[in-house]
Amino acid sequence: GGTNAAFIKAKIDVLAHPGLVTDEESKLAAKNSVHFEITSRRSHALSNGHVGAMAKKHGVKLVIDTDTHSPGDLITDETAFKIILGAGLDKNDYDTIKSNAVNLLKKISTKHR
Repeated sequence: GGTNAAFIKAKIDVLAHPGLVTDEESKLAAKNSVHFEITSRRSHALSNGHVGAMAKKHGVKLVIDTDTHSPGDLITDETAFKIILGAGLDKNDYDTIKSNAVNLLKKISTKHR
């Protein structure tokens, strides 16, 4: 449906587990500075490779997230790195993704002061 497009048009900070996001949605996300999530949550992680490829193709910033529902969902940096590699991304992408998260948190904390 149009859920991804609606949230991207609303210029949210992060589109959680966007799934099989389209070229058009990805282009708009890049334009609107919306980050795509690479997720460690198994039920959503099946499309991580597609999300990563679309983000790289269209210049969308990525973050990694756990979508934690319980303490067992939390991950280490080592696991996050493996998830990034499993999504078809590399060490440089991982470093950029970590930097994106830090910059996003700074932006949000500044916005709410």
